[in-house]
Amino acid sequence: MIKDYRISIAIPLCLLILSIVLIGVNGIPKSIDITGGTEITIKVNKDIDITPLKEMLDGKATVKKLKSADGYYIVVRCKNEYVDFVKQKIMEFFHVDSLSKLDYSEKTIGATLSRKFFEEGFKAVGFAFLFMAIVVYLYFRSPVPSGAIILSALSDIIMALGGMSLLKIELSSATIAALLMVIGYSVDSDILLTTRVLKRLTKSFDETVKEAMKTGLTMTLTTITAMLILLIVVKLFIPVAEILANIATVLILALVADILNTWLLNAGILKYYITEYKKSK
Repeated sequence: MIKDYRISIAIPLCLLILSIVLIGVNGIPKSIDITGGTEITIKVNKDIDITPLKEMLDGKATVKKLKSADGYYIVVRCKNEYVDFVKQKIMEFFHVDSLSKLDYSEKTIGATLSRKFFEEGFKAVGFAFLFMAIVVYLYFRSPVPSGAIILSALSDIIMALGGMSLLKIELSSATIAALLMVIGYSVDSDILLTTRVLKRLTKSFDETVKEAMKTGLTMTLTTITAMLILLIVVKLFIPVAEILANIATVLILALVADILNTWLLNAGILKYYITEYKKSK
C-alpha cells in the first residue's frame, strides 16, 4: 500500500481536491440554525402524501415527512418573510381555518441570531484546530511530521464537508459539533503513527506502520461501528431524531476519510521524510 510514497500521497490528495470541488459547486445545505427562518412541525396519525403540499408552497418552503413510533411528522421550513403564505397553504392543505386545530409546533430563529450561531460555531472549530496544530508542533518539533498530521486532520474535515455536500446533509449547530469531534478523532491515529515511526527508526518503516495500523484501525473501526449502529437504529426506529442521524453520518464520513489520510497521506509523507528528506540533510 505504501511502497511508493508518491502514489500513497496522491490518492487522498485527489479525494481532497474532489471534496473542495463538490463544496464549491454544490455548496452545503444549511439548517435554519445557520440561515434563520421558521420551522413548522405538524403531527399526523396516518401516512399522507405531501406532494400536493409541496406544489402549493411553490418552492417557498421545504417539506419533508418523518416517521415516528407515535405517528408521522411533517416538517415545513421557510424564510421568515414567507411565514404567513406558508401557514395559509398548510391550512388549505389540511382543510382547517386555524393552525391551532392541528397538532403543531413552530420554531423561529432570526437572521441575526442564526448568523451568530454560524460565526461562533466556526470560531470554535477554527480555535480548536489552531490549538491542536500548536500542540502537535510543540510535541514533535519538526515541520514535516507536524505538517503531515495537521494536513491529515484538515483533510478529514474538508472530506467530511464534501460528503455532507454530496449527501445533502445540513450544516447546523449539531453537525458543527460533530466536526469539532472529528478533530479529536482524526489526530489520535495520526499521532499514534507518527510517534511509532519516529521512535523506532531502527526497525523497518513498513513493519512499524503495520504495527501501528493494528492499534489505529482498531480504534477507528470501533468508533465507525458504533456510529453505524446508531445510524441504523435512528433510521429504522426513530427517524424523527434526524439530528442524531446527521451527527453519526458526519462522523462516519470523517473517520473513513481519516483511514485514508492517516495510512496513505500521513504514512506517505513520513516515508518521504525518512527516506528522502533526512538523507538530503
